[in-house]
Amino acid sequence: MRLSRFVMLCLGTAALGACGKDEVTAPSLPPLSAVRFINAVNDTGGVDIHAIDQVSFSPVANNLQYQQATEYFPTQAGVRHFRVFPTSTDINVTSQIIADQIITLPAGSRVTLLLAGSARAKTVNLWVINDSPTAPAAGQIGVRLLNAASGNLDGYVTNTTTDPMPATATTTNVGPLTFSSYISRTAGPAAIRVTDAGGSTVKASAAGPASPATLPGELPAAGVSSPGTALSAYYFAAGQPGSPAAAITAGLTWFVDRNPCDDPPAAACGQ
Repeated sequence: MRLSRFVMLCLGTAALGACGKDEVTAPSLPPLSAVRFINAVNDTGGVDIHAIDQVSFSPVANNLQYQQATEYFPTQAGVRHFRVFPTSTDINVTSQIIADQIITLPAGSRVTLLLAGSARAKTVNLWVINDSPTAPAAGQIGVRLLNAASGNLDGYVTNTTTDPMPATATTTNVGPLTFSSYISRTAGPAAIRVTDAGGSTVKASAAGPASPATLPGELPAAGVSSPGTALSAYYFAAGQPGSPAAAITAGLTWFVDRNPCDDPPAAACGQ
């Protein structure tokens, strides 16, 4: 009995001593990039994209369909290893590797990893697209055109999709898997229309996303009416005949690259 009491006393003393040494530590984060995936492969179905070097601080896409995008993921910067697989519940299908790639992600940046090429021809790759624009000036938004198809494009930025075509293209000769500089314009309705480079026939038109309404006290949401927003309009080709994407038509899709309250924030963010 005396021995057990002595042991309990020692344990209690040790516990008190340990409590006196407790410290609050802040978790350390690795250098990070913000990374999203966009699928521009038009001759297959949905894909899964995973980092195979580590689980933590890694972006992921599951059943990402043609012309679709993920959100941005906080991703550890540096040399990273990615693989792309067809989406399927059949292990014999989903274990096939569509692309296997090592990519260096710069710290403190926002990037799109654009999946492009032909699954049938086995030429699929991930292309790094820089989504880190300079903050638009007060009252302005940034708009650019990215060509995710073949052939060169001219782009015309207008207020609506039914406006007359300007005499001069806003951006010219945008080649495959390349993009224009961001064009600054006053926040408000915006659309983009594209033609073949040097041509006059409109291939596609699309209005930019309106800024969602916010409740009192909420921060402004991204959209063409919110100063400080930057957006990219991606031109995609039609899906390849005979493929799971065959029913998808050619066209433009807008994606948000920068939110109004990203650093440095727009005036409406009140920061």
